[in-house]
Amino acid sequence: MKHRSFFVRHSLMAGVVLAQAFGPAAWADAPSRPYHGSCATVVTPLDDQFLQLHIDLDCILTGLGKATGVATQTNTVVSQNGPVIVQVIANTTQYTAANGDVLNQSFEGMALLNLVTGEVQYMGTETFLGGTGRFADASGTSQLTGTASLFTGNGFYTVNGTVAY
Repeated sequence: MKHRSFFVRHSLMAGVVLAQAFGPAAWADAPSRPYHGSCATVVTPLDDQFLQLHIDLDCILTGLGKATGVATQTNTVVSQNGPVIVQVIANTTQYTAANGDVLNQSFEGMALLNLVTGEVQYMGTETFLGGTGRFADASGTSQLTGTASLFTGNGFYTVNGTVAY
């Protein structure tokens, strides 16, 4: 019985030492994972100048699989050279995985809008800001590049980066 008590006492002490060395802060660091994929977009202008947009997304994304999304975007005109308008763009997006988990992101970038062709080219950085379910504490960034048409409202973009959750 004395031997068992010694084992239990030392096992408990070892557990305390491990908990201090690898406590909640160490365990909270989620692994960084590759994040890539693409989304088809349907853009709905919320004003006549295309400065406020609602964007519906249909995506295939690493970690989310087949996902949907909704974005609200604000565009700020920086300059114009003939028919090409340069804009700073910012949006917030909620990606929803098939199981209902949500990944939140913010986006900042630039867009080139050609008023003659209706083509928009854009690029920038997504920053992940938590969510629900497995994405509750998500973080990370990805580079996003895409195109859209003012005339059809349809677009497409790709992402490549990392996300931790």
